Amino acid sequence: MTGAEPDDRDGGAHGRGADGDPVARGAVERADFPWARVSGLLGIDPAGAEVALRDADRSREAVREASRAFLDADDDRRAGRVPSSPIAAHPDFPTGVAMSLVGAGVLWGETSSVPAIALRAAKDFHEDGEDELAASFIALVGETAEPGRDDAAAWAAQSLLVAVLQRSGTATDADALARDLAAHSVPLDLWRDDDPTLPDDALAWHGGALVEGMGPRRDRTALTVEGAEDYLQSLMRDMLRDDEAEADGEV
Repeated sequence: MTGAEPDDRDGGAHGRGADGDPVARGAVERADFPWARVSGLLGIDPAGAEVALRDADRSREAVREASRAFLDADDDRRAGRVPSSPIAAHPDFPTGVAMSLVGAGVLWGETSSVPAIALRAAKDFHEDGEDELAASFIALVGETAEPGRDDAAAWAAQSLLVAVLQRSGTATDADALARDLAAHSVPLDLWRDDDPTLPDDALAWHGGALVEGMGPRRDRTALTVEGAEDYLQSLMRDMLRDDEAEADGEV
């Protein structure tokens, strides 16, 4: 898998841990929460979705399992194999599912797989020419990566940011970041590996010397965890509109 494996050793495996609970509670209490869409993404029986998604532990476990399934399916896709996981049949697989799982991970405070999944979304966006979106997800990798657990994913995201800046940013920023990677013995093409592995002499992830404001976004700011929560809320609104449109079409 790209980056880190899900880690259940302590509260760090859940990213912000209990701090995410009020946000999740607020989200699921919304009248327009798209139960069917979210339960489908997380592999939860729609009949019990409201109960399950109001339970923090069950929700986090569902996010962990869906994230593992996505990473396995995406490994198969990138290797040219037919994915065996049902999550690959989701109409938004791979990039849309990746975005949704990143949002769900942030919302429920289960961010152990967010760096790996956000890196894959960033790669897809960059390869599709969507560098602003790629930079946002690169920043989110840096926001959620934990030193010692996510070193390869975090440095791979920074190497991808060099490519993004070379095409859509400035030569000065790209050169500065490239020199930072060289100083830490990180290959510039690390992001191209489906399963990035750092050289033995590479230094541990340090949080990123050049993360904040580096992405070529219109407002020159990086995507924060809070911004990801806002994004998920907008995603939920979009899913609700899709549900309503489908229902109207069936009438």
